[in-house]
Amino acid sequence: MEKLAQPNLNDQIQSMMVTFKKGHLLGIDIGLSAVKVALLTPLKKNNFRIERFCHLPLSEAAIIEDEIQKPSEITELIKEGIERIGYKDAICCIGIDGPNTMTKRLQIPDGSKEEIEDNVLWESEQYIPFGADESELDFQVLGDVPGDDDVKDIIVSAAKINVIESYTQVVTTAGLKPKVTDLKVFALNNIFESIYYDNLAALEVGTILIDFGAQSTKILVYRYGAPVLTKEIILGGVLVTEEIQRQMGVSYYEAEDLKINGDQSGNLPEEIMPIIEQHLSNLMSEIKKVLNFYIASGSSEPVDYCSITGGSAHLPGLVETLSEVIGIKAELIDPFKRIEVSNKISKEEIEIMRTCGLVSMGLGMRKI
Repeated sequence: MEKLAQPNLNDQIQSMMVTFKKGHLLGIDIGLSAVKVALLTPLKKNNFRIERFCHLPLSEAAIIEDEIQKPSEITELIKEGIERIGYKDAICCIGIDGPNTMTKRLQIPDGSKEEIEDNVLWESEQYIPFGADESELDFQVLGDVPGDDDVKDIIVSAAKINVIESYTQVVTTAGLKPKVTDLKVFALNNIFESIYYDNLAALEVGTILIDFGAQSTKILVYRYGAPVLTKEIILGGVLVTEEIQRQMGVSYYEAEDLKINGDQSGNLPEEIMPIIEQHLSNLMSEIKKVLNFYIASGSSEPVDYCSITGGSAHLPGLVETLSEVIGIKAELIDPFKRIEVSNKISKEEIEIMRTCGLVSMGLGMRKI
């Protein structure tokens, strides 16, 4: 695994100079297959305009699960993204996910700020599989539990410290100042709330959000203004690519191209469809388990909407299979129903954002 050189004194001084800057942050989504960089401007009524966007492909195995294997490559891509966007402010928000992150909805007795914090820390320890002592933990009070003013509804997030540090270092070495480190599932929540700001039915009745990524599938059940369940399944589109590579004896990049674009005629080879069908079968089984857990945990209220995104959401048959499995019509999220687009963004970039850019845009909605 590569190691990055430590920043010199001048770099450290420059980093300190941006510590006091405030405003909206550059969103940086470092994924398994690409680095996505998004710059947004806030408008009125919880709306935004996407000013610039970059999608920068990563080489194979640059990241394995949530561990960075090729930090210098990622740093160089971030630098390229900053240059192409023309970003000058240096402050940014980075997203992390993977097996060394966790979210949990808790109900905690009301009290002073210190008492609530102590109770959250005490209750959360049992749910952090990678150890509370090695983690950074944060929480947000969502409000009172309905019918009980003495109990607070809390959502807790945690991530392993060394994972946060590794992602922070590649961004810092690229010349940026990470002001916020967020979980990608919450970035998805942010952009969903913005897109569906005027659709109270989707926001209040209940929606399942699914991000079909390269490395994992993120699931969020949203109701009454907040996520009530989040889950990450370590099954993503890269498994299809790797299986195509193995069975057809082609390179990783050739396999990825076959999966996305098909053969020279634009058709999927016969060998690929069974691979995709098996992947979808495994994935739908895991999604069904998550929803069954949601029901078993005490929710008798139905989820009436299903919104999906992610590059792997375009696998042949995925939308139809998912709709059948969950009994709800699944629809691709269109971020541009509410988010305006700058004329500096190309049609190609718009199509990439529509498929793969939602997390980076959700990160770019954060401000300090």
